[in-house]
Amino acid sequence: MPVDRGNLEVAISSYWEIKEEQARKARAKKAAKAAAKKKAEAILAGVDPDVDVHELAEDVSIAESSEVDGESVDQSDDEDAGTEGSVRGGKQFDPIVSLVANFFRDAGYPASCIQTASQLELPGFYRPQKKWDVVVTWGTILVAAFELKALGGPSYGNNFNNRVEEAVGSATDVRRAFSEEYREASPWLGYFYLMEDDAGSRRPVKTAKSPLPVSDTWLDLSYQERGGVFCERLLADHLYDTVCYITAPKGSGSFSEPVPSVGWSAFSEAIIDRINTLRSSGIPGPHIPGQASRSEQMALDDLG
Repeated sequence: MPVDRGNLEVAISSYWEIKEEQARKARAKKAAKAAAKKKAEAILAGVDPDVDVHELAEDVSIAESSEVDGESVDQSDDEDAGTEGSVRGGKQFDPIVSLVANFFRDAGYPASCIQTASQLELPGFYRPQKKWDVVVTWGTILVAAFELKALGGPSYGNNFNNRVEEAVGSATDVRRAFSEEYREASPWLGYFYLMEDDAGSRRPVKTAKSPLPVSDTWLDLSYQERGGVFCERLLADHLYDTVCYITAPKGSGSFSEPVPSVGWSAFSEAIIDRINTLRSSGIPGPHIPGQASRSEQMALDDLG
């Protein structure tokens, strides 16, 4: 079944639902940690001598654990860092990851060629490897690799800068690695960027004082408008072969495409063009290079 706009709306709705559940777990963890700390302070002050010390130690251990249902907690620079904290691990992106992967499933790529949970590392130049969100291969050919990112409120400033640095750095790193190690091929990269649509992201933002003038392009733009310039330039400078920049209110699957050249439609068309270009070269074919025949591999996939 072709991947369409309606599919993306469903995926975005699921993204918000998973993200809210993660936020709920993070709030519960924070409350548990605060309760354990209060109990500990009471014991040290001699106010609550009847508290079971072993029980308290267990509570503190659970509260300070670095995992919540198997997912690591990190408030460093995730899309809603600075609010309630965030549960990282990418689970909120699973519906969108699956949607992007469906382009290649529908084109006949077996599951063994579409990585969405493991074997996502690509070679880097400034570091050994970089983990992507979707990696599609055919033998040793990189069919496509995708980075998925989001930006939510209320803290937009530093997190927007983090998104820019990550996107530019990731693409530069892998492209340089391919130019050194795989001179006959160039990586085909995609970037998906979802920004929360709210008053904070729509409000014009002043640039900071600087000893050198800032380009007029950036003056008095909102974070949504900055996102558009950012994504257009990623595409124009060939850092990515396709870029999708959309905005959506929290909790809603209804999304907007502020800049058509980097909207969902253009993103989808570029992926389909990539698939068609490789198909004209016989990819995917009946045999995966270096692996079992395609029919044998698909049978193995079904068994798995």
